[in-house]
Amino acid sequence: MKKAVLATLVTSILTLTGCASEPSPWAGIPHEEINAWSGIGVQAYDAKSLRRNGFTPSDASGWVQAGIHSPNDIVTWHRAGFSPREASKWLSKGFTVEKALEFKKQGLTVAG
Repeated sequence: MKKAVLATLVTSILTLTGCASEPSPWAGIPHEEINAWSGIGVQAYDAKSLRRNGFTPSDASGWVQAGIHSPNDIVTWHRAGFSPREASKWLSKGFTVEKALEFKKQGLTVAG
């Protein structure tokens, strides 16, 4: 009986230790910045993607507030020269960034 209890205890400890040793999804991001990303509703994976593309939580905040949460969309529309508000309007009407750029070059805008 003592061996069974000991075996269960050792197994539990090893399991807990294994779980505790898994890296945090936020690993590599300073604590203050984690709070900022979390505060605007951005998850770890998305925060890391945005950081790799030069965004800070402050930069991303306007995009998230405009309803654009995908890092890929944020980066793509930003690089194309759109503001969060402009991109949101084009996206809400179903336009791709390429089509929006084409229309924007013609001086057209989208109502919204």
